[in-house]
This record gives sequence, C-alpha cells and structure tokens, in this order.
Amino acid sequence: MDSTARQQIARELCQRLATTRTDVVVAGMLAPSAPLTDFEPLELLVVVANTVTRTRRSFLMQDVVVTVHSIARAELESVLRAPDLRWPQWLHWLATLQPLIGQPEQVNRWLAEASAVAEQDFHRRILAHLPDLVFACYGELRAAAARLSDRDALLLVPVLLTEMHTALCLINRRWPTQRGFAGLEESFAFPLQPRDWPQLATDLLGAHHLADIARLAGALVSQYWQLLARCSLTIEHHQTIATTPL
Repeated sequence: MDSTARQQIARELCQRLATTRTDVVVAGMLAPSAPLTDFEPLELLVVVANTVTRTRRSFLMQDVVVTVHSIARAELESVLRAPDLRWPQWLHWLATLQPLIGQPEQVNRWLAEASAVAEQDFHRRILAHLPDLVFACYGELRAAAARLSDRDALLLVPVLLTEMHTALCLINRRWPTQRGFAGLEESFAFPLQPRDWPQLATDLLGAHHLADIARLAGALVSQYWQLLARCSLTIEHHQTIATTPL
C-alpha cells in the first residue's frame, strides 16, 4: 500500500469516525516510519471531546493492520499539565499526527502547552511515576541471571531499554519523534542521561551472553541512579509497611 492509498484510506476512516462520533476534536494519521514499506501498520489518532470507552482498537484492512488510538480531550489536557507515564507516547502521537479532520491548529496548541511546563514542576509531577520504570525490569533481569536463564535475560533487554528511554524522555521533558531504534537514538543526544548511555544501550542490544547482559545492565542502572541524584529526583526506599504509599 503506497502513501497515497494509505492517506486516502486514513481520510475515509476518519470521516466515518466523524459520522459515528459528533465530538471529534481532531483526527488523523500518524506518520509511519521512513522509508515506507508495504508492511507498515496504519495508525490513526482520534481526540474527542467526551469520554472514551475503548482507547485502542485494531483490525485488518487490505492486508494492513489498522490501529485507532482514542483519547478524551480532558484526559489529554490533564496529562499535558500533570505528566505521567503516558506523556512521551501521547506527545509522540501529537507530534507525528497528520490531521485529516477537525481542528488541526489545536495540535500545535497542545504541543506548546506541554513544552510550557517548568522543569521543576514537571520533575515534581513525574517523581511518583519513576519507580514504575526500569527497576522492576532490572530486578527480573537479575533474577534471570541468578537462575542462569539466558533466554529470559535476552527477552528483558529491550524492555529495560524501552523503559529507560521513557524515563529519559520524562526527565528531559522531550518526546520521541521517531520510532524503533531511531527513537532510542534520539535520547543519545539528551542533555540529561546516564553516563555512557549510548554505548551501554548499543552494547546491551548486541549482547548475547548472560554474563555480558548482567554486567552491562548493572552498569546502566548504576549510572541511572547517579543521574536521578544529579537531577534531585529522590526515589524513596521504604523500610516499613507503614511508610508505603498504599
């Protein structure tokens, strides 16, 4: 499916959506990875004024997977003001959106609103969410190493790197503009990053031996802790049940 056919299908799907929902604020196609191939999924983003009961749905059309992401406007604007783990993904969608119906000018307003949040306030907002990233995955990887399970460790490497990338997007208040490894590479130029992040990430992706994976992951997480300290992002270590945030 070439780019012209993709855009025409995306436009017709958005127009059909507008007939089933009269509250569409903006809808369009997400820019695919470059160079375009016949196998790229077709992704749509729909922002609506009212509530969303199903945030994602996928179906096959002409041998291409079509995925529709739906976001309620109020929820989107809440995340722009008070960022959480959805912030990098949702901002990536907005930044790569090719509007087809609705109010295209609203997209730039949302991007500007996201950029306007001060660093100190942004970091204060994300602090409670950072424990959800990196640490549990690294714990699983250490457990795999203790069990001498190299296959489990290999499966955990891309998860660890993806979560580290999300954490760095949040810490730097930057959203990815590309997908896959190209998106990961963007973070290599972030001003705030673990020491040796580009080398450690690349070496981890290429590592196949359990000892190398464990060593590189340990070095990366150690440097990540130091980054958090430099940014005054203090992750609480609870010693008693009474202090846990439950």
